[in-house]
Amino acid sequence: MELKILLDGPSVPPLSFDHQPKISFGRVHPTQEATMTQRPYGPSDGRPAISMSEYHQSKQELDGLPLTVTEKIPVTNTPNIFSYKSYVFARNPALVRRFIKATKADVGGVGGHVVAADEVKSIIAKFVLDNNSYQGEPIFTSLIVTHTGDDCAVTGIMAETVDMSVVDQLMWDALQEGATKAAELGLYGPGQDLVADAFTGNLRGAGPATVALPFPVRKDNASQTVLVSFADKTEPMAFNHFATGAYMLPRFNTGLIIASSKMKRGYLFEIVDLDTKAQAIEAGAHPRDPKALDGKMEELAKGLQEKVITLRAPEDLYDIEGLTRSSRFVIARIWSRGDHGEKDQLGYVCSAERLHNIKTKKGFTYGGKDDPVLLAFAQGDWPAPGEITSPWATAPMVAGDCRGSHNLHILPMPINSQTSYWSGPILSAITLSCNIHTGRIGAISDQFALGTPWDEVRRQASQLAIQFRHAHGVKQPATLHEDELEYQEGWRERRARLERQFEVKPALTFGNGTGHGHGNGHGAAPKAPVAAASTKSGRPEEID
Repeated sequence: MELKILLDGPSVPPLSFDHQPKISFGRVHPTQEATMTQRPYGPSDGRPAISMSEYHQSKQELDGLPLTVTEKIPVTNTPNIFSYKSYVFARNPALVRRFIKATKADVGGVGGHVVAADEVKSIIAKFVLDNNSYQGEPIFTSLIVTHTGDDCAVTGIMAETVDMSVVDQLMWDALQEGATKAAELGLYGPGQDLVADAFTGNLRGAGPATVALPFPVRKDNASQTVLVSFADKTEPMAFNHFATGAYMLPRFNTGLIIASSKMKRGYLFEIVDLDTKAQAIEAGAHPRDPKALDGKMEELAKGLQEKVITLRAPEDLYDIEGLTRSSRFVIARIWSRGDHGEKDQLGYVCSAERLHNIKTKKGFTYGGKDDPVLLAFAQGDWPAPGEITSPWATAPMVAGDCRGSHNLHILPMPINSQTSYWSGPILSAITLSCNIHTGRIGAISDQFALGTPWDEVRRQASQLAIQFRHAHGVKQPATLHEDELEYQEGWRERRARLERQFEVKPALTFGNGTGHGHGNGHGAAPKAPVAAASTKSGRPEEID
């Protein structure tokens, strides 16, 4: 029978960067060599794939129950939640640390970089659900598969007993399956974000955007709200609008002033320097020496190291705003603060990684944007969902857009939406009601749903985007800075050709105080003085 899956510290030192290993959770083995013939996940001992009957699906949640509404108006393409029945419905679940993990990648788009294909999403979902086991336990107790633009994403809850490298390999292999289907369907750019030449034990540095956030461990109050946000056609810096708005400015979050929770203490921000090319130049590599640049960038990337600084809000507000105004510095993690201002709980994490920093057989060559993913706790000691998303009501511009080479206003869209005008950047944000005891995603709400004030934001952002594109065309600020455009091969070739045609000559000048100019300004010998028309003051007439 054919299976069809339906998816719709007390004090923080001032401005000092440290090189340290990238934060990770679970038992990660970065050097573990993984192959398709030696999968550490999935059914073993010749057992068949996990049956779909083992999963509860949220699309069936009202089966056998009285309907409280006669008709439901669709406001979003709500994802179908798959939950492993024997675990999420357990009466006495084990009290263990759990994580929520989100992984996203472009494995091929319909009609260009527009939207993911439903069949590709279902192939990814089927692979994950069929192989959702590790040492006799489920990897994900509950999960969803979504898309934002042409990026497919898997978001699920897992226990700390699962090796994180196993989860990463499952995600890599599932996305590879999706890329194979995308190629079969003739989609554009199959496997585009699977940048690494092979999986080597960790998704970080491999191409897909991936983050994990540990749930608190507590006996009481099993409820935890998690906001999940995906962006397409843009870069990690876009999420700085989330962080500097809702977690730092009372304009967007009045809870910073009026709440009695830990929020009143402010937060600690971990900011990562993503520009390894700039770091390589600052370390002595010549900007016009590709071999030296590649060597230094590879050296900086060893051991999955990152250059990070920790700053405090509100004390370091100006420093935070100053660093995060550009694409180079991204707020990767936010922590609540303890009684003495020290790190308390991690509650915000985004995929702070640039794809052009990833070394392949072709060198550091990737030319697209980085399409980040974000996980953040909401309520309690953290901003409410409406506060977290409120900065996007201003319709800010972000880098990315068509060809990854422009600035344009971002559109907050419902989950499972496509891109449209000028392949413009889009953003989705959903909140998950999670049971941290059983590991279940119980329900989902869409923060940018249809029929809400976000319709007006989308209309205004669309008007601004169209006007901005028409006004500026290929000129800045519509196009990105030269340093970003160089990843476009066509522009790099054109720029190199034009560079060879430049000449160094004396500047063309007029009027040296004696009435004698420099002729044609190209180094020719000065000719005999020519009488200049004078004003009453005796000065030559100025050139308009």
